[in-house]
Amino acid sequence: MKVSRELFPQQDLLFARSAKVKERIRESLSQPGARGMVAGVYQMRNRCGGETGKGENLARMLEAVEAAAGEGVQLLAFPEMCLPGYFTQAEGTEREAVAANRALADVPGESQYLAALQEAAAGAQMALVLGFAEREGEDLYNAAGVVDADGRWLGTRRKNPLSAGPYEGDLFAAEGPEKRSAVFATRYGTIGVSVCFDGEFPESVRQMRLEGAEVLVWCNCATGDSVLGHSHRLVQSGAYATTNCMWVVCCNACGENTYGTSCVWSPWGEPLVQLSVTEEELGVAEIDLAHTPDWEMWRERVWRG
Repeated sequence: MKVSRELFPQQDLLFARSAKVKERIRESLSQPGARGMVAGVYQMRNRCGGETGKGENLARMLEAVEAAAGEGVQLLAFPEMCLPGYFTQAEGTEREAVAANRALADVPGESQYLAALQEAAAGAQMALVLGFAEREGEDLYNAAGVVDADGRWLGTRRKNPLSAGPYEGDLFAAEGPEKRSAVFATRYGTIGVSVCFDGEFPESVRQMRLEGAEVLVWCNCATGDSVLGHSHRLVQSGAYATTNCMWVVCCNACGENTYGTSCVWSPWGEPLVQLSVTEEELGVAEIDLAHTPDWEMWRERVWRG
């Protein structure tokens, strides 16, 4: 009997499976009832740098929208806290983090930064999901804003729950567990939104699927091995796609202390796009939302406890 303690080399098979799924999608898009969408992930470096850094981040985001428009992207995801930069121990002390996040926070409807992104979305006819620090009164939230393809601000997903530790749990406010589902109807399809750690709770993703989300957009600034990367987000994204019969668009930051590997997964559990560990780049995938209605067979059998 053959015994193995190693990994069977899957790379060639993975490429073949991905190509097969892409061909299936291309064929389906020519059929009646197809609901095509071009999804994108912009894997950008996490950079903090005060107001100057925030302006530079905005400029890179606007460049990404323009580049994505050239590729026909209709839904574009950015990393967690990509607008102000995600402040961690590598950037400074907890006190400095508090000051930076409060100084760089935005209020939807009042922020010139968010207005610029809304204008870009409208010009490109593209829906955006982007990470920023949201201020409401005295409270700050680690949030993902959702902008529709006409530039309308649809709302925010406030990270819920927050990850433990002084650089997040002591800096940001958190809403109650009843707010762990955040679903938005965009021009191109209905999306559920997660922000990094709060996407590690399968029950939150399942609830968003039950509420009609066809695509999970997962914005991350996940820290870890920036040389080898991790299988963490790849494994979870594939599992969420398969177990919820939905498309998963997972965007992560890259650079020092973050590990990239942004990806797009099909409902059949095969990846369509997987980016590098280190490079700032745009990933693009063509999908067909007409494949999500067969969720019914699973939905009828979901245990709701």
